[in-house]
Amino acid sequence: MNRRKAIRNIALFTGAGAAAAGGFGYFKFFSRPNLALLENEKDLISALADTIIPDTDTPGAKACGTGDFITLMLKDCTPRNAQNRFLDGLLDVKAYADDKYGKPFEACSMAERGAIVSHFEKRDRPYPSIAGKISKRLIGDPFFVTLKRYTILGYCTSQGGATKAMAYDYIPGSYQGCIPLQPGQKCWSTS
Repeated sequence: MNRRKAIRNIALFTGAGAAAAGGFGYFKFFSRPNLALLENEKDLISALADTIIPDTDTPGAKACGTGDFITLMLKDCTPRNAQNRFLDGLLDVKAYADDKYGKPFEACSMAERGAIVSHFEKRDRPYPSIAGKISKRLIGDPFFVTLKRYTILGYCTSQGGATKAMAYDYIPGSYQGCIPLQPGQKCWSTS
């Protein structure tokens, strides 16, 4: 065998391997997700949301029904690639909690839950600059970014979050562009 044929064959095998890996990645992120898994993992989603916004003197995310909101948003309003990344993230959370603490996430203490959520927040931090925009466009938002966004949105639009955690004015008056907040005053939930 001469050198040119060997280099050509190596290049062909390398190209075929890269194409196969790219095809597998495309299939993984754009295949039809198993959304029935969301219904089975509603308790895990609620526990994750409750770790992000826990109960204090105001109701937490779980008490406001944020888990159901996240499930609905994932099914109806999330692109397919972000759905797949979220489902992969849920499986990763379950596996990480089992490996690290030997029990499911829901059975962990609040300190352990906080450590797990911190791990995934660091892991799923979006890339800065143009690389992050390209990554978001091609493979969707990371798991924790989607979870946090839907948790905050669900909590702030729930009745408990809007009326008990924030100041709520059922019939707002005229528009006043700049009003100083008093010490200890809650933020407004209406605009």
